[in-house]
Amino acid sequence: MTLSVDRKLWVRRRESTLAELRSHMEAGRVDEDVISLLNIINSLDYAFTTSSCSGRIQVYAANEPGEKFGIRTLGKWHSPITPRELTETLEDKADSIWLAVLPPIVHIAVCSVKAAFHLLGLLRSAGFKRAGIISASEDGITLEAIGTERMEAPLRLSGVDIFREDAIPLIVERANSLLIRSKRRILRLEEVLMGEIAGGLDNLCWE
Repeated sequence: MTLSVDRKLWVRRRESTLAELRSHMEAGRVDEDVISLLNIINSLDYAFTTSSCSGRIQVYAANEPGEKFGIRTLGKWHSPITPRELTETLEDKADSIWLAVLPPIVHIAVCSVKAAFHLLGLLRSAGFKRAGIISASEDGITLEAIGTERMEAPLRLSGVDIFREDAIPLIVERANSLLIRSKRRILRLEEVLMGEIAGGLDNLCWE
Protein backbone atom coordinates (compact mmCIF):
# COMPACT_ATOMS: atom_id res chain seq x y z
CA MET A 1 0.00 0.00 0.00
CA THR A 2 1.55 3.31 -1.10
CA LEU A 3 -1.11 5.75 0.08
CA SER A 4 0.23 8.94 1.65
CA VAL A 5 -1.91 10.48 4.38
CA ASP A 6 -2.12 14.27 4.45
CA ARG A 7 -0.94 15.41 7.88
CA LYS A 8 -3.17 18.48 8.12
CA LEU A 9 -6.29 16.59 7.04
CA TRP A 10 -5.61 13.74 9.49
CA VAL A 11 -5.01 16.08 12.44
CA ARG A 12 -8.15 18.06 11.60
CA ARG A 13 -10.22 14.88 11.41
CA ARG A 14 -8.74 13.60 14.66
CA GLU A 15 -9.57 16.79 16.55
CA SER A 16 -13.13 16.87 15.18
CA THR A 17 -13.78 13.19 15.94
CA LEU A 18 -12.44 13.39 19.48
CA ALA A 19 -14.49 16.52 20.20
CA GLU A 20 -17.61 14.65 19.06
CA LEU A 21 -16.67 11.66 21.22
CA ARG A 22 -16.30 13.88 24.29
CA SER A 23 -19.77 15.27 23.61
CA HIS A 24 -21.24 11.77 23.37
CA MET A 25 -19.51 10.73 26.60
CA GLU A 26 -20.88 13.74 28.46
CA ALA A 27 -24.36 12.89 27.20
CA GLY A 28 -24.02 9.26 28.35
CA ARG A 29 -24.25 7.86 24.82
CA VAL A 30 -21.07 5.77 24.99
CA ASP A 31 -20.98 2.20 26.33
CA GLU A 32 -19.30 2.51 29.75
CA ASP A 33 -17.45 -0.80 29.33
CA VAL A 34 -15.47 0.56 26.39
CA ILE A 35 -14.65 4.08 27.63
CA SER A 36 -11.33 3.02 29.22
CA LEU A 37 -10.21 1.38 25.97
CA LEU A 38 -11.21 4.44 23.94
CA ASN A 39 -9.22 6.71 26.22
CA ILE A 40 -6.14 4.50 25.87
CA ILE A 41 -6.35 4.32 22.07
CA ASN A 42 -6.97 8.05 21.79
CA SER A 43 -3.88 8.77 23.89
CA LEU A 44 -1.73 7.25 21.13
CA ASP A 45 -0.22 9.91 18.90
CA TYR A 46 -0.80 7.86 15.76
CA ALA A 47 -4.43 6.75 16.25
CA PHE A 48 -7.95 7.71 17.25
CA THR A 49 -11.24 5.82 17.49
CA THR A 50 -14.18 6.48 15.20
CA SER A 51 -16.81 4.05 16.56
CA SER A 52 -16.92 1.11 18.94
CA CYS A 53 -18.95 -1.32 21.03
CA SER A 54 -17.76 -3.60 23.82
CA GLY A 55 -20.20 -6.36 22.86
CA ARG A 56 -23.85 -6.87 23.80
CA ILE A 57 -26.79 -9.24 24.12
CA GLN A 58 -29.79 -8.20 22.07
CA VAL A 59 -33.29 -9.57 21.58
CA TYR A 60 -35.12 -8.25 18.56
CA ALA A 61 -38.19 -8.77 16.41
CA ALA A 62 -37.54 -9.36 12.69
CA ASN A 63 -38.48 -11.78 9.94
CA GLU A 64 -34.86 -12.78 9.36
CA PRO A 65 -31.72 -12.55 11.51
CA GLY A 66 -29.58 -9.50 10.93
CA GLU A 67 -32.19 -7.53 8.99
CA LYS A 68 -31.21 -3.89 8.51
CA PHE A 69 -34.74 -2.60 8.03
CA GLY A 70 -37.86 -3.34 10.02
CA ILE A 71 -35.95 -4.62 13.04
CA ARG A 72 -37.43 -3.76 16.45
CA THR A 73 -35.26 -4.12 19.54
CA LEU A 74 -37.03 -5.75 22.50
CA GLY A 75 -34.05 -5.77 24.86
CA LYS A 76 -30.39 -4.78 24.78
CA TRP A 77 -27.76 -5.33 27.47
CA HIS A 78 -24.01 -4.72 27.74
CA SER A 79 -23.78 -6.88 30.87
CA PRO A 80 -24.95 -10.43 31.71
CA ILE A 81 -28.71 -10.96 31.84
CA THR A 82 -31.08 -13.08 33.94
CA PRO A 83 -33.56 -15.71 32.70
CA ARG A 84 -36.37 -13.40 33.77
CA GLU A 85 -35.06 -10.54 31.61
CA LEU A 86 -35.05 -12.81 28.59
CA THR A 87 -38.50 -14.21 29.37
CA GLU A 88 -39.97 -10.71 29.68
CA THR A 89 -38.95 -9.86 26.12
CA LEU A 90 -40.98 -12.84 24.92
CA GLU A 91 -44.17 -11.25 26.22
CA ASP A 92 -44.05 -9.16 23.05
CA LYS A 93 -46.54 -10.29 20.38
CA ALA A 94 -44.01 -10.17 17.53
CA ASP A 95 -44.31 -12.97 14.98
CA SER A 96 -40.59 -13.80 15.02
CA ILE A 97 -38.04 -13.04 17.75
CA TRP A 98 -34.28 -13.55 17.70
CA LEU A 99 -31.54 -13.60 20.33
CA ALA A 100 -28.12 -12.27 19.36
CA VAL A 101 -24.81 -12.02 21.17
CA LEU A 102 -22.75 -9.47 19.26
CA PRO A 103 -18.96 -9.25 19.68
CA PRO A 104 -16.86 -6.19 20.46
CA ILE A 105 -16.05 -4.04 17.46
CA VAL A 106 -13.61 -1.15 17.27
CA HIS A 107 -12.85 1.21 14.40
CA ILE A 108 -9.57 3.10 14.57
CA ALA A 109 -8.12 5.69 12.20
CA VAL A 110 -4.33 5.89 11.94
CA CYS A 111 -1.96 8.34 10.32
CA SER A 112 0.13 6.12 8.06
CA VAL A 113 0.56 2.69 6.51
CA LYS A 114 3.39 2.03 8.96
CA ALA A 115 1.08 2.85 11.89
CA ALA A 116 -1.67 0.67 10.41
CA PHE A 117 0.45 -2.47 10.26
CA HIS A 118 1.98 -1.75 13.65
CA LEU A 119 -1.46 -1.44 15.29
CA LEU A 120 -2.78 -4.51 13.44
CA GLY A 121 -0.01 -6.50 15.10
CA LEU A 122 -1.07 -5.24 18.52
CA LEU A 123 -4.75 -5.99 17.87
CA ARG A 124 -4.01 -9.54 16.79
CA SER A 125 -1.68 -10.14 19.73
CA ALA A 126 -4.60 -9.17 21.99
CA GLY A 127 -6.80 -11.82 20.38
CA PHE A 128 -8.56 -9.76 17.70
CA LYS A 129 -7.77 -12.12 14.83
CA ARG A 130 -10.46 -10.51 12.67
CA ALA A 131 -8.65 -7.21 12.28
CA GLY A 132 -7.82 -5.45 9.05
CA ILE A 133 -7.79 -2.27 6.98
CA ILE A 134 -11.28 -1.36 5.74
CA SER A 135 -10.64 2.02 4.11
CA ALA A 136 -7.83 4.39 3.19
CA SER A 137 -7.86 8.03 2.10
CA GLU A 138 -5.88 11.23 2.47
CA ASP A 139 -7.36 11.91 5.92
CA GLY A 140 -6.43 8.54 7.41
CA ILE A 141 -6.38 4.76 7.21
CA THR A 142 -9.21 3.02 9.08
CA LEU A 143 -8.86 -0.34 10.81
CA GLU A 144 -11.66 -2.59 12.00
CA ALA A 145 -11.24 -5.13 14.79
CA ILE A 146 -14.07 -7.56 15.61
CA GLY A 147 -14.21 -10.23 18.31
CA THR A 148 -15.31 -13.79 17.56
CA GLU A 149 -17.90 -14.05 20.36
CA ARG A 150 -21.10 -14.21 18.31
CA MET A 151 -24.33 -16.17 18.58
CA GLU A 152 -27.67 -15.70 16.82
CA ALA A 153 -30.65 -17.96 17.43
CA PRO A 154 -34.43 -17.85 16.89
CA LEU A 155 -36.66 -17.78 19.96
CA ARG A 156 -39.93 -17.59 18.01
CA LEU A 157 -40.65 -18.26 14.34
CA SER A 158 -43.95 -17.49 12.58
CA GLY A 159 -45.73 -17.18 15.90
CA VAL A 160 -44.39 -20.45 17.34
CA ASP A 161 -42.06 -20.46 20.36
CA ILE A 162 -39.37 -22.98 19.48
CA PHE A 163 -37.81 -23.68 22.85
CA ARG A 164 -38.82 -25.41 26.08
CA GLU A 165 -39.27 -23.22 29.12
CA ASP A 166 -36.60 -25.14 31.01
CA ALA A 167 -34.13 -24.27 28.23
CA ILE A 168 -34.22 -20.54 29.06
CA PRO A 169 -31.52 -20.74 31.78
CA LEU A 170 -29.27 -22.69 29.40
CA ILE A 171 -29.71 -20.11 26.65
CA VAL A 172 -28.97 -17.29 29.09
CA GLU A 173 -25.91 -19.10 30.47
CA ARG A 174 -24.40 -19.50 27.00
CA ALA A 175 -25.17 -15.91 25.99
CA ASN A 176 -23.65 -14.55 29.20
CA SER A 177 -20.56 -16.72 28.77
CA LEU A 178 -19.91 -15.27 25.32
CA LEU A 179 -20.49 -11.72 26.53
CA ILE A 180 -18.05 -12.17 29.42
CA ARG A 181 -15.45 -13.45 26.96
CA SER A 182 -16.00 -10.27 24.95
CA LYS A 183 -15.31 -8.12 27.98
CA ARG A 184 -12.13 -10.06 28.74
CA ARG A 185 -10.95 -9.51 25.19
CA ILE A 186 -11.43 -5.76 25.64
CA LEU A 187 -9.43 -5.87 28.88
CA ARG A 188 -6.65 -7.83 27.17
CA LEU A 189 -6.43 -5.18 24.43
CA GLU A 190 -6.21 -2.49 27.10
CA GLU A 191 -3.26 -4.32 28.67
CA VAL A 192 -1.46 -4.65 25.34
CA LEU A 193 -1.94 -0.97 24.50
CA MET A 194 -0.88 0.17 27.97
CA GLY A 195 2.35 -1.72 27.40
CA GLU A 196 2.67 0.16 24.12
CA ILE A 197 2.33 3.50 25.90
CA ALA A 198 4.78 2.55 28.64
CA GLY A 199 7.38 1.36 26.14
CA GLY A 200 7.46 4.51 24.06
CA LEU A 201 7.51 4.66 20.26
CA ASP A 202 9.38 6.07 17.33
CA ASN A 203 7.30 8.41 15.18
CA LEU A 204 4.84 6.27 13.21
CA CYS A 205 3.12 9.13 11.43
CA TRP A 206 5.52 11.30 9.54
CA GLU A 207 8.93 10.69 8.09
